[in-house]
Order: sequence, then C-alpha cells, then structure tokens
Amino acid sequence: MDTTLTIDDPLAGQEATIVITLAASSRPRDERPSLVSVGVAEQLPVIKTGVFGNVAALINEAWTAFGVRAQAATAMTESDLIIEEQVVATASTDDEPAATPQPVLSAPKPPAQNLSLF
Repeated sequence: MDTTLTIDDPLAGQEATIVITLAASSRPRDERPSLVSVGVAEQLPVIKTGVFGNVAALINEAWTAFGVRAQAATAMTESDLIIEEQVVATASTDDEPAATPQPVLSAPKPPAQNLSLF
C-alpha cells in the first residue's frame, strides 16, 4: 500500500528571524557558548544553546522545533473550530432556549467604619 503524505508548511509566507548570540570568552571561537533563537514576529521564539562549532545543528534543531510548534498550533486551531461548529450545531437543534442560571445574591455587607486602636 503506497500512501502519499502531504504536509503544509506552517511557516510558508512568513518572515522568520534567526538570531545567533555568541558569548564573550577567551576560548577558541568554535568552543564558545552560543544561543540560537528562531521565530516570527509577535510569537515566542524557540531557543537552543550549545557551542558555536555546532551552530548549523543548533539552527536545524531550533527550526524543526519551531515548525513542529507551528503545526501543533495550526492543528489546535482547526480542532477548536470543529468543536465550535459542533456546539453551534447542537445549540441550533434545540427547540427551547436553555435557561440561564440565576445569580446567587449574597447578604449585604455592613458599611465600613473608621476604627481607632488608640
């Protein structure tokens, strides 16, 4: 059985930013600690840390993690829409409107007074 898997790119049409921060150190450049962040505007980035010699692998890991998170967010949004459609369909099939719960009234509070402790 041959099945074709089609995946939409959740990052298509977006401008992504990759920022590499290299820590100051007396070590050789490839051994210096670095931080890689990948993201798009108005969303939290994915951050990976390691040494500068592995920056290509860090970028790949961060990019992959960001894509997975974007796909999960897209899937979550689609499932929320399906649930909302089911709720609307269920609500529209009822003949009688649902009774609204009456608020519970509490006893009135006594007025505030100034107290003197001296």
